[in-house]
Amino acid sequence: MAIFVITAFSFAAAMPNALLYAQADGTPIDAVAEANPVSDATDSADSPNSPGSPDSFRSVRMESQPDVSQRAWESRPYQVAVWICHRGEPQLAAVEGDLIRAIEAYCELLDPSAWFVNAGTPPPHWRNLLYKNFENTEGFTGFETDPELHFYDKLMVVKLDQQGSTTHVAVREIDLQTGQWGPVVDRTASSVKHLGLIIGGGVEDAFMPLAKIERVDEKDKVHIRARGLEACIRVSFSSDRVAEIEPITSSPVYVRDDDRFLPIIRKTDRSGDLVSLDPIPFTFLTLDSIDGSSMVASIQSSQRAPLSQRKSKRSQKLAIVIRPVQRSSVLHLQSYAAKNETPTPLEGYEVWARKPGDTKDVESEFIGKTDWQGNATIPPADSGLRLLYIKRGSRALRKLPVIPGFKDRLISQLPNDDARLFAEGVINGYGNDIINLVVQRELLEVDIRNALDGDNFEDAKTKMREYQDLETPADLKVRMSNEEIRLKSLTSDQREFEYISKMFGNLRQLLNSKVTGSRAIELQQRIQQRMMEKGASG
Repeated sequence: MAIFVITAFSFAAAMPNALLYAQADGTPIDAVAEANPVSDATDSADSPNSPGSPDSFRSVRMESQPDVSQRAWESRPYQVAVWICHRGEPQLAAVEGDLIRAIEAYCELLDPSAWFVNAGTPPPHWRNLLYKNFENTEGFTGFETDPELHFYDKLMVVKLDQQGSTTHVAVREIDLQTGQWGPVVDRTASSVKHLGLIIGGGVEDAFMPLAKIERVDEKDKVHIRARGLEACIRVSFSSDRVAEIEPITSSPVYVRDDDRFLPIIRKTDRSGDLVSLDPIPFTFLTLDSIDGSSMVASIQSSQRAPLSQRKSKRSQKLAIVIRPVQRSSVLHLQSYAAKNETPTPLEGYEVWARKPGDTKDVESEFIGKTDWQGNATIPPADSGLRLLYIKRGSRALRKLPVIPGFKDRLISQLPNDDARLFAEGVINGYGNDIINLVVQRELLEVDIRNALDGDNFEDAKTKMREYQDLETPADLKVRMSNEEIRLKSLTSDQREFEYISKMFGNLRQLLNSKVTGSRAIELQQRIQQRMMEKGASG
């Protein structure tokens, strides 16, 4: 059996003690919350309007905006709610109220000032969708406009799979301002008794702090300001009983030195309504320094200047912390394709990995090659963020910063460089031809000199004929020019076209430096002179 717990964080200064219950109409999507307080004494799965009933839910709706939402960004707590949904199994329905109270108590003890947690259950239409699509939620929309989630900032989805006395807990967050789903956090509860605490711990680990991107300076350093960090404080007493205020470093709201931020562009129209939410692909921010809620970060990206968009009142740059989980991701490489064409999986591409801050003398880690489907498995790393480098042949094609486990599947499109790879093989062949020509000429010159020193004129003339039969530099240049023209005709990619031109240019430089010209005439004259000195006939 399976259960969902959805947690949204609320920043109400005080929440009503009585929980709202609502009964869904015949069509679940038209469910309307009704005030129907039910005491703990009536929390029974046998009651038609109880939380265990398939068509009922505990409402977490806030009727007005909490006062704390008016605070400055860096002091504003996160607003959160908790939904619990399940199929109405008697055992789970019986402990539903206990789970809600345990989650709320756990989160309040963890940090009583920077987040507040209100628990309930989702309307049936959300519950069923989330239950069936827990790991495939990218296309879900409408959370930010649902009346149940008005005034909330975050929503946690906790899926419970119960087998006997053991319950598997899987937690995901969706940040309602950015629409960003977080990675799945897995936990296991050995008994229902401790299930609420286990869920609370999962919520803690799945939480993703939010920040504003204020500016990017001339050195490409990103200046950001974290939300709620100055509310993440508590009072402690020193040994002489003097009260001191200190940050709650164990709070999920607290930003740590090794946290990685995903930048997201949020665009609205003139009315302030949401137009788009665009995470910048394969881009993360790594922290260089932290000064309270102000931070400076470096950009790790597959793009050049990914945050260079023009400033606009209707465009907001945000960044959300992505904390790694110990789980792999699948990287899928495919070719660019025209509008009506299907991308082709790219097989045999090498995947190498480095860590942020690695110097050039640190060796890259070889992850593997893409299979016939264009897939490669990227394992987790201790640093969380991996800098992947995609190579084929001797050329690095793309840099892809990734956090394994954040997404189950990552897709990157690359130009199909079969023409470039074929050209690289041809060019390497010509390089070998040049080296072989140099070696053969030098060996034959030595053989001719040795034959003349021993007055072995027939052997000298035989070696001379072999020398004259070697390809001349001029002939080799003609053959290379013809091959360059043919290879360029195989590609329409300007980048590949320029690569082929550059490599053949390097070949010509090598040829000119190693083979300065034929010495056939000089060698022939030496043979004739030596034969005349010895009185030998031609």
